[in-house]
Amino acid sequence: MLAASLVAVALGTVVQGSIGFGLALVVVPTLTLLIPESLPGTVLLISLPSAVGLGLRERGAIDGPQVLYSSIGRVFGAVGGVWLLALFRDDSLAVLVGVLILVAVALSAFRPRLEVGVALGVGAGFASGVMGTAAGVGGPAMALAYQNLPGPKLRSTIAASFAIGTGISLAALIPSGTIHAWHLVFALELLPGVAAGLWLSGRTARLLDGGWLRGAVLVFATVGGALAVVKGLLG
Repeated sequence: MLAASLVAVALGTVVQGSIGFGLALVVVPTLTLLIPESLPGTVLLISLPSAVGLGLRERGAIDGPQVLYSSIGRVFGAVGGVWLLALFRDDSLAVLVGVLILVAVALSAFRPRLEVGVALGVGAGFASGVMGTAAGVGGPAMALAYQNLPGPKLRSTIAASFAIGTGISLAALIPSGTIHAWHLVFALELLPGVAAGLWLSGRTARLLDGGWLRGAVLVFATVGGALAVVKGLLG
């Protein structure tokens, strides 16, 4: 199981290191099948070094104001996600979130370039907070909002925002007893997968930056939306 988990983490990190998100889209389904009790703690614990590593790799391209705006929006979005969870069943929310992502992908294929500013940053963070809290799929919202940015800026800005958001989530979950010592041990065992994925994604990212990045973002956002719908329907 450890070998399969390492491969999943490496592949997920390659995807995230190439397009800015996608680690959870690969790792969560794998761990759900292999070690479901490791969720969500282990994924959060490996998401933090993955996000920090990616942010450091392309730190010169980080858009500081967008990180601030999206982080503010994420806080309110997380509150909104908790509120929705109190009103609706988890599976119904997953379907709704998945459908919204798919609609956003369809609109993105035809919508003109969005202006990167306060409204976009706060809105992207809010949507990511709601979707991530309600259905565990927060990455596509950020990537779709920033899909027209240059590759290094898109990846590093999302990574910095993810690092802050993941840190907040861990700070909230650790005192609650949701995360145990064995989650940390397991996450440490998976760190070689994170390191390998970051190294490989440095190569794949350059290939995608040659004109394939936006298409890759749309494809994996579609995958994320579809997985959320399937997850909700299977309940």
